[in-house]
Amino acid sequence: MTTSQQAQVSVTVDGQPLGVFDSRGGGGVTAEVNKRRSGGMGPIKSYRALPDYEDVTVSRVFELARDLELYRTLQTRVGKADVVVTEQRLDVDGIPFGRPRNWVGVLQGLTPPEHDSESTEPVMLEMTVQVRSVE
Repeated sequence: MTTSQQAQVSVTVDGQPLGVFDSRGGGGVTAEVNKRRSGGMGPIKSYRALPDYEDVTVSRVFELARDLELYRTLQTRVGKADVVVTEQRLDVDGIPFGRPRNWVGVLQGLTPPEHDSESTEPVMLEMTVQVRSVE
């Protein structure tokens, strides 16, 4: 049995490693497969399609010393920066297991840390990557 926490997700932006992130969502693959029925009540034919990758969202707790200036820099790179999100599965002892998966794309979005004067919840740094390939 494997749990969601048995992975290490790291991010690189424009060749610079940003370290480990707490969570990763998305990154699935789909294809727009078309089908058409042949004339004369013939059988349905399916036409193959190329894969399309879902966006990947990563997040981690926003730490002032580490992330304040990073956030300001990343803001200027939205829509431009090359990003690689790497996920390495871990066994129950935290040892890497199997080959890592890499989502390669462009920084599509950056969500600012939220503010709520009534909350003591940690604020998060969140990035969205538009994926063009998976390695």
